[in-house]
Amino acid sequence: LLAYSTTNRLGYREYKSDAKQCSDCPTRAQCTASKNHVKVVTRHVWQHFKEQLNANRLSVSGKEIYKHRKETVER
Repeated sequence: LLAYSTTNRLGYREYKSDAKQCSDCPTRAQCTASKNHVKVVTRHVWQHFKEQLNANRLSVSGKEIYKHRKETVER
C-alpha cells in the first residue's frame, strides 16, 4: 500500500511505501532499489483529468468529433 506523503512544488503528489514492510519483502528488488527500502510513486495532481480526457478522445464518439476538427478549428 502506497500512502500519500506530500505534494511537491512542481504539482506532483508523492506516494510512499512503509519501509518496515518493504525491508523484509522477498520481492523488494522488483519494486525498488533504494537504500532506505521505500518505493516512491509520483503522480501529477491533474493526472486523473488527463486520463479522462484521453479516454473520451479515444472513444468512438470522440473520434467522430475529432474528424470535424480539421473543418472548424484548423481551418
